[in-house]
Amino acid sequence: MSRTFRRAALAALALAAAHAGGASAQSVLAPRGLGYPIEPLEARARGMGGVALGLPEPSFSLVNPAGAVGILATAVSITFQPDAFDATAGNEATDGTTARFPTVQAAFPVRGRFAVSLGYGSFLDQNFRVTRSDSMTLSTGRVAVQDRFRSQGGIARFRGGLGYQVNPRLAVGVAVDAFTGAVRDTSLRFISGLTPAQSASTVTYTGVGAAAGARWSPIPALTVAGAVAGGGELTADVDDETAEDRTYSLPLTVDAGASARVSRHTVLAASGRWAGWSAAGDDIVNRGGARDAVNASAGLEYDGLTILGQPFPLRLGARMAQLPFRWLDEDSAFPDERAVSAGIGARLARGGALFDASIERGTRGGDDAGFEESFWRGSVSITVFAR
Repeated sequence: MSRTFRRAALAALALAAAHAGGASAQSVLAPRGLGYPIEPLEARARGMGGVALGLPEPSFSLVNPAGAVGILATAVSITFQPDAFDATAGNEATDGTTARFPTVQAAFPVRGRFAVSLGYGSFLDQNFRVTRSDSMTLSTGRVAVQDRFRSQGGIARFRGGLGYQVNPRLAVGVAVDAFTGAVRDTSLRFISGLTPAQSASTVTYTGVGAAAGARWSPIPALTVAGAVAGGGELTADVDDETAEDRTYSLPLTVDAGASARVSRHTVLAASGRWAGWSAAGDDIVNRGGARDAVNASAGLEYDGLTILGQPFPLRLGARMAQLPFRWLDEDSAFPDERAVSAGIGARLARGGALFDASIERGTRGGDDAGFEESFWRGSVSITVFAR
């Protein structure tokens, strides 16, 4: 049943005309592969183009377990992320909006050199909703038909990490990841004069992984960081007796990043990632297959702007990402994503809280991928320190 729903939903998204209801999703890629990948980044990183690690000071990170080492007080951070997209495929078009909390994190300094971190982060989004109107011929004549397809849910990652300050220049960390989530697929058909027909199924996901990372500052003006994560499998438990449970190999991911303070008020940063999604390719061949994906980000931060003696950092960035899942079949190309971003930050309550906000404008897909999509994505993060 679940596979049938997804094929029907894909067809609905591909054929959704202007008169049909818009999709509730972050991208038309949500029903493909294992969903649309979401990097669990806070607003500061988003404003700098998605630089995920290697920033000069201790920071929250669901990428590098060593990121929080050196934090001076217990802190909690939460990020809110609204977005909107417009997509076209041939002569058809659809659009959608959504909002989520992609990261919730906490960090605790322990005995000077240790830092414990806990976090939740979005991993794969499978939320979408679409409505299509049509007609069909019955024995009584031509009647109106409306199909409603909805998928609710996705896969998230819970991480517990421990970091250690080896010396003033080097910090290391390890972490354990628990992947969890559920997706509810529902198909409704309304035929004029008849009782609506409904089918539904739920897929529950579980998995375990591990990560390790390091942050090194060979000189005060330069910081270099790296992280690796992966291992294990993602299990999909289907509540439909006619469908088999599935397992998917979790990708090995390798991240690297660096930042340099090029002037008193300016920091330049860059990061990159390789994710081995092709390990799951054979398991999702009926959904378009998967490939290894690379992304690269670069950005700058200028903290020379002050108002009433308080700094207001300004940020700019750009990113390019290969997306791991096709939208169509094996004859189509894998889609890419490109975006530019800007952001701002502020210190509140005499440094007891931080506010960061960013906005991104980007595109996905292309003619060879079978669709074109543009999007806006905002991020707002609030960090509060214990006094």
